[in-house]
Amino acid sequence: MESPSALTPLQPREFFGRPWFGEGEWTPRPWLRWLPGPRRFRFQSFTSWITDELWLVHDTTTWEDGLVERRDGTARLLAADRIRLTYDDMLGGTEIQLRADGFTFSPYRMLVANPILPVPVQIRAHDTCRWNQATGELHDIVELRLIGLPLGRLTMRLQPDRAHPGRGTNF
Repeated sequence: MESPSALTPLQPREFFGRPWFGEGEWTPRPWLRWLPGPRRFRFQSFTSWITDELWLVHDTTTWEDGLVERRDGTARLLAADRIRLTYDDMLGGTEIQLRADGFTFSPYRMLVANPILPVPVQIRAHDTCRWNQATGELHDIVELRLIGLPLGRLTMRLQPDRAHPGRGTNF
């Protein structure tokens, strides 16, 4: 596998232009005992490039109970080390700061469906991805909050999909 400096931030297309897949887990904070958890899931992501600076991101999350969530977003390269990312459910979008050892999202807000309410709930996310050169994995940790209260943590371990090298990304 290439060294992280060969993947980010100098060549974002090579890093984000490959499919990624892996597994993760949502773990609610102890004060939310009534929420189901921890919940495991599988994650896949790939891209459709429009230009060298603009691409679509296609994410699929499959929860252990069989629920499948699909999201499509837009990514725009702003500078050699910055990407702007937006999804329909991501209010105002986010900026991604690329580093040699991974990338960090600026804090962002998302709308999340809630089965007991007729409208989605707005949460805040702090999201950091670290590249582990030794294992060839990307470790993603997302801390989620609701009106300042910690809800829980989403963790993922992702790898490039070598079976389909022509498509893909992960955020």
